[in-house]
Amino acid sequence: MQIIDGLIEPELAAECRQWLLSQNLVFGWKAHANAPGVFWHRNFVLPGKHNHHYDAGAWQQERTFNAFVAQGGPLARVALQVKDQFFPNAEITRLWVNVQAFGDEASLHRDFPTEFQDTAKSVIWYPVAEWSADWGGDLVMLDDLGEIQAAVMVKPNRMVQINGCMRHAARPISRYCNALRIAVAFGSEVTP
Repeated sequence: MQIIDGLIEPELAAECRQWLLSQNLVFGWKAHANAPGVFWHRNFVLPGKHNHHYDAGAWQQERTFNAFVAQGGPLARVALQVKDQFFPNAEITRLWVNVQAFGDEASLHRDFPTEFQDTAKSVIWYPVAEWSADWGGDLVMLDDLGEIQAAVMVKPNRMVQINGCMRHAARPISRYCNALRIAVAFGSEVTP
């Protein structure tokens, strides 16, 4: 696991946050098919290049990283920085956003099937304007025995790199939280 704070310029992070919240998000998304909780979600890159746990109907061959970046916009500019920092020799095959408020629940899940255990990587970015430790929503990762191996607090403009096959989840958000937990994830099944 690697944590980097402040990689993205604050002005770009703010512009990206506004852009993300202006997109058509899908409510009712589940972390996996049998998950009890739902939240807001949108895929931006999902070409279905490798074997995946998504239904084939969700894949769109034209929804590549290069096609997304070519459209321009604030998230495209962030994505290029993330690629340079975390995926310099790999293709980003997934890019998505999850948005949660109090009452929205995520479940433990893996971003990629375990067949990619040795090569998968996910980077989670929090473009939130502010976040209190009292609001919850922290990211937890489990080891192979199902115990918490690591936990990371949500902080504005924080990026967290994890093994994309590691089981992880956002923990519940406190009812005292008056903000949206925005998490943008970049991933690749195959990284050198």
